[in-house]
Amino acid sequence: MYNDFGLDKADIGSGACTVFDAGHKDLVTHYRSVVEATSDSLAVARLQKDEEISSSMSFAELDRHARSVAAYFQRVNAQGSRAIMLFNTCLESVYSFLGCVYSKTIAVPLPAPDSAKLDRYLVRVKTVIADGGAKYVLTTSSIKQRLQSITEGIEEFLNIEWIAVDELPDYSEHWVHEAVDPSDIAYLQYTSGSTSKPKGVMISHANLLSNINYMGVANGYSTIGTGTVCWMPYFHDFGLIDGILLPLAFGKPTYLMSPFDFVQRPFRWVRAISRYKASHSAGPNFSYALVARKSVDEPELSELDLSCWKHSGNAAEPIRKIDVESFLRTFAPYGLARETVIPCYGLAENTLVATMAENGATYYQVDIDALENGHAVLSDGDNSRPIVGCGKVFKSKWDIDVRVVDPLTNKLKPNQEVGEVWLSGECVAKGYWEKEQATEEKFKAEIVDLPGRKYLRSGDLGFMIGDELVFTGRQKDLIIVEGRNIYPQDMELSVEKALPCLRLGCTVAFSHEDQDDTRVVVVCEVKDEYNLLPDDTNLDDDPNAVTAKQIKRSIIKEISDECQIRVHDVVVLPAGLLPKTTSGKVERALCKKKYLEGVIFKGVKRL
Repeated sequence: MYNDFGLDKADIGSGACTVFDAGHKDLVTHYRSVVEATSDSLAVARLQKDEEISSSMSFAELDRHARSVAAYFQRVNAQGSRAIMLFNTCLESVYSFLGCVYSKTIAVPLPAPDSAKLDRYLVRVKTVIADGGAKYVLTTSSIKQRLQSITEGIEEFLNIEWIAVDELPDYSEHWVHEAVDPSDIAYLQYTSGSTSKPKGVMISHANLLSNINYMGVANGYSTIGTGTVCWMPYFHDFGLIDGILLPLAFGKPTYLMSPFDFVQRPFRWVRAISRYKASHSAGPNFSYALVARKSVDEPELSELDLSCWKHSGNAAEPIRKIDVESFLRTFAPYGLARETVIPCYGLAENTLVATMAENGATYYQVDIDALENGHAVLSDGDNSRPIVGCGKVFKSKWDIDVRVVDPLTNKLKPNQEVGEVWLSGECVAKGYWEKEQATEEKFKAEIVDLPGRKYLRSGDLGFMIGDELVFTGRQKDLIIVEGRNIYPQDMELSVEKALPCLRLGCTVAFSHEDQDDTRVVVVCEVKDEYNLLPDDTNLDDDPNAVTAKQIKRSIIKEISDECQIRVHDVVVLPAGLLPKTTSGKVERALCKKKYLEGVIFKGVKRL
């Protein structure tokens, strides 16, 4: 894409970019070498709502703060202990993570509390503390003051030591650089756990360094990287690794923006990229659709210069052609190159990225009926839809293997046949924290055709076309009805295209068993600009007025016509009530759970 992906050149850049050539095996040695090469350069900056920098640190300052946190942990013999991290978007989250790494304390990144959903939040934190056996909570003084009083008397918090990193004295000179085994756990990345107890994915130093190196070379950071703008939260693997650790590992700055600031005004994202001449910035698919839709009427749109933006990874959820094209169409006049948007595939259990497109998105038009039966038949007929390719594994020094496998027979699937995506190699995590059975089932699978090698079962469905992986959906999300395997994304996209009153990316289709019948349900949100009125209202005089009855009737007909599926129930929600993660992804499982429990209309609206 940007070079031969080999890291075998004598010089792939200046300063910290060449640190990877030294072949460091652990994060501490690598990042300290970066600091030596880029001591006074900007490392991290926090952006305000107007994209002005409110606080920042050089690499030397970041390292000093990290060493201070690490020295404290060494002082209390915290090596191997788990430390929960509770931060908003701030510099403290970055140096606290590095402080854990420097002291061989296992970091556990989690979000800061949301006052509107505090009960649900505390349940999540309590569960993670209990599962990980955490002894420490790293946070800021303001969050500590607020949470410590609320959690007083709660069993899981009784033996927790609260550490406000912004109140710690400077212990940096007392830090001792201890040897780190590459297999040592750097941090635990907890899964969402919306329908089951969350599981902590054990990411080692070797996993993290390999994935950062792989990504940085494949996406061009090693040669053309200038900096990153990141609005994704640090407690998600996408935000932590792609948005923070990767640029720092190559000696480049990262500009941190609150996800709330992004959602409130998505234009801030692209304006910050233009302003700080960032070469790299990524996000889930919904963010591309959102920023394109919300930027059209921005008065400063014409002032953008996005020619600096060289790589924009699109991952973490199904990628839609309509969203990619809308994004490109909106920003191409302002310097955005078509090959900038790069679909990727990865998951936390593989540290992060496994495959990456080479020169922009590739679309495959496939027959819908054939796909339901597990065959990816290319077709431009009426009964077809586009699927976005997720790129390939870049072969070079990395041991990374991605295969599509029959989940029942454990045999390889032929080209263009749908199966489960399996992964193997140095980026695959060690397993789930203290969950031997789940680790054995998920991380120790073997392919009949390739005996002797262990593979990670992703739970994702896809097919190979040549050397490109094409993601088709999650196994657990498939709607199986009348002998057909229906991808919910097909139904959701069809509905949103047909009904302009619905919010894009805010429709969920799922099925559930009711006695001997499989029932199909659609839950959707109405746009803010539409008035959701009682069902008996006369709508003749108001073009922006809708009723739930009208929407339900239209959805049932649309899905019947387009997908030949009977919808048994439709739930119409006002804007902001559909369950979503903090990174903006729809929580399908939680949505289904709330529907079945009869509480789908309850909850606090999202921003």
